[in-house]
Amino acid sequence: MMPTRVPLNNAVGNLRQIWHSPASLIFTAVILVIQLWVTLVGGFNQQPAWSWFGTFGLTREGFLSGKVWQLITYAFLHGDWIHTGLNALFVLLIGSRIEHISGRGLFLKTIIGGLVGGALLHLVFAVSGEGATLLVGLSGGGMALLLLLTTLSPESRMMPLPVSGKNLGIGILAAELILMLANPALGISGFSNLGKILVQHGMGSLFQIGHACHFGGGLVGWIMGRWILRPRITKKRLRRERERQEAREIKRDV
Repeated sequence: MMPTRVPLNNAVGNLRQIWHSPASLIFTAVILVIQLWVTLVGGFNQQPAWSWFGTFGLTREGFLSGKVWQLITYAFLHGDWIHTGLNALFVLLIGSRIEHISGRGLFLKTIIGGLVGGALLHLVFAVSGEGATLLVGLSGGGMALLLLLTTLSPESRMMPLPVSGKNLGIGILAAELILMLANPALGISGFSNLGKILVQHGMGSLFQIGHACHFGGGLVGWIMGRWILRPRITKKRLRRERERQEAREIKRDV
């Protein structure tokens, strides 16, 4: 009975954790409702939804023309239900854990910081002209949450992968960085050759994903985690440093 009861207890505990994470639930509910609305009006490539995507999705041209709200609003639009469902699941599982461990404030700072960081890096590395892409999706915020969790829990095992949190976080950031630079459309020396090889082997769809956004969001989460774990200046630490300094001065006097 025990092997059955333990997973059941874990599942119940996870559901209870999600239920008591209101910010994660609200983010999830908002993107699901918006995707349902887009579907009911005919999909993102039909009017009026297409005009919404043009106004609230992120493009370099739109941002430079003054649509600064796109740095946030792009996250609440998605291309299809698979995209929406994956991001919703990500926020529920990872976001609720952050919210449960460290509170709603850190969750909101991380997800919003990840969205802005991902958007800015996308703008830097976005392809201009005819091949320009419209960025949508909550993935930048989701990556920030994931990298924050792996940074705060570096020795934890991140199931279902048999790797530590630290290795998972580093691996994800490295993979996203390489794929971001390898986009053949950017023409970055050395990396573009790798991108062309991937395209020749039928993996060109990899470059339809917002790797710059993922890397930017993940980098924000990693930085926030390192900031939280930084050595803190306490009265005890200051007293210890002063005692060491006084001991060194006494030795010099002797």
